[in-house]
Amino acid sequence: MSKKNTKKKSARQANTKTATTIFHCEHRHAPSRCFANDKEKKQTWIQAVKNAGDYQVTVRDFLISPLEHRIFLVLESPNFDAVEKAFGSVKQLGDMVITPVLEGSFLDN
Repeated sequence: MSKKNTKKKSARQANTKTATTIFHCEHRHAPSRCFANDKEKKQTWIQAVKNAGDYQVTVRDFLISPLEHRIFLVLESPNFDAVEKAFGSVKQLGDMVITPVLEGSFLDN
């Protein structure tokens, strides 16, 4: 392989972007299990969000409905396994539904 072909291949590889999936996560818990005033359990959430990047997970949005005891996240990740590793620790704090979603709308056509 000539030097010229090697340079083209290297440039092409540098421009390659890793494919990702968007996930919508919903956590809910009963008011009796609320951890708003439990520093240790709250820290579990803080660490999961803070360390998500260690698993190649980007937290696009983190939204809370305190009256309903629900947390919503929009995550971008290379795969479900990375999401599970990043946020598996918070699953013990309530129910968690993780759903792959598409960006945009079917109404755009």
